[in-house]
Amino acid sequence: MTDKKISFFVGIFLLLFIFQTSSQPPLVVNLSEAKKAVKEYYAYRYNEEMDSIIIDAIQQVKQLNLSKNSAFVFDVDETALSNFEYEINNDFGYVKKEWDKWVFAEKAPAIKQVKQFYDTLISMGIKVIFITGRTEEQFQATYNNLVKAGYTKFDTLICRTKEDFGKTAKEFKSQKRKELTIQKGYFIIGTIGDQWSDHEGGYTIIKVKLPNYLYKVD
Repeated sequence: MTDKKISFFVGIFLLLFIFQTSSQPPLVVNLSEAKKAVKEYYAYRYNEEMDSIIIDAIQQVKQLNLSKNSAFVFDVDETALSNFEYEINNDFGYVKKEWDKWVFAEKAPAIKQVKQFYDTLISMGIKVIFITGRTEEQFQATYNNLVKAGYTKFDTLICRTKEDFGKTAKEFKSQKRKELTIQKGYFIIGTIGDQWSDHEGGYTIIKVKLPNYLYKVD
């Protein structure tokens, strides 16, 4: 998350405008009410939406012709792992010191629907690769957290190095997918992530976009 340009307000407005049409003026609400709306979404609607997305994703995968090098690329934050506890404890804000403590605590839980999707892919012989905006200093803690959360079998975990700083999330992740395809010989059949920047830039087929009303990554 350290590379993310976090905007809680973007997430709030996306949620609150969901029933607005382009011809209507934007609905501006009190910040406390906006935060309440986000909490209620995650309490009552999030799991239902996630269930539907993952069921559809599994169906899409089963329709593909797979090869021995077929791979699926997973994002980490708000995809494989949930940071909702951190978000609540920090009032939906980003505090680097607190975020680092959270990462190195290695206690983010798996998002159950994504873990279900992961288990299905592994059972089908599809390779799993994690690409995250977390930094190389956070590599081992991230690796450990993924394993503790049940992601015990994957080909590799890719974090940002110093050479990747300054790149947008889209540039970073699409470049890594290109390298995995051309240099490593993977056939990337899909991406799963909570941001559109997890999917854009080519070298993927299926794009499994997950909901995130907490922040947006450019």
